[in-house]
Amino acid sequence: MDEIILSGTFKDFRAGMRFDLEGKNEQDVASALMQVSNAVEEQAFKFSGIDTKRVNDFAKISGKGISSVAKFFEANSPGTIKAALEGAVPKKELGVVAESYLISQLLKKADVKLMPEATSDILPGKEEEDKEQIAFIGSYKGWISVKKLSTNKAQDYEISGILSGINHTAVNKYFDFAKISKDESVADAVTKGKRKSYINLAAALNEANGKLTGAKEDSFIILKIFEKLSFFPYPSPGMLTSAYPDIKPPKVKGRKPKG
Repeated sequence: MDEIILSGTFKDFRAGMRFDLEGKNEQDVASALMQVSNAVEEQAFKFSGIDTKRVNDFAKISGKGISSVAKFFEANSPGTIKAALEGAVPKKELGVVAESYLISQLLKKADVKLMPEATSDILPGKEEEDKEQIAFIGSYKGWISVKKLSTNKAQDYEISGILSGINHTAVNKYFDFAKISKDESVADAVTKGKRKSYINLAAALNEANGKLTGAKEDSFIILKIFEKLSFFPYPSPGMLTSAYPDIKPPKVKGRKPKG
């Protein structure tokens, strides 16, 4: 059966939605995945252990668009950003999570969407409830993804891990189904020769800004700029691995394990 299901409860997290995809097109699938991401993103950060309010308060921005995000990193020194993030985590290994949350909040406040609406009519979901586990099931014309975690005795960071895994799948499969070009040439050009740093990120975003067209493809370009400079602009299991080694990062496509 072609469908997408997200269900589960844990503390104040509640999610229950089922999308019947029988007879639906790929952009309808993308619409469902966007709604799944919206349902889990904030909670994935919340259960990681960082102080989301403190990061959110620091993420002050003026204006809209990707240039406003670049201005934030130009206006705040790397030391200032580092100190703010260190003050929002109980242990230094969670710094990358706080950094990811900072970026996600800056993008939201700048009204920069990594997952633009794939269709003009958002596919409605039906209520689906599961109190014993958090579950994600995706199935559509040969694509299958299943992620489940029992909430019995689960720790907060494990909930963050499953929600981050669900979100990672939702974001990446969204671009497979949304009919958005996945051309990385602009992102390659503006990040070429640059290592991870806030200064380089601001420079890359400013350079890319003049090449964006206002089309949906801009979202993919922006996403890849962050990723190519080793930033997580959305919750993904890889951001948790340093703090919680049992949370494994997503597998890299096309890369085979050694041995």
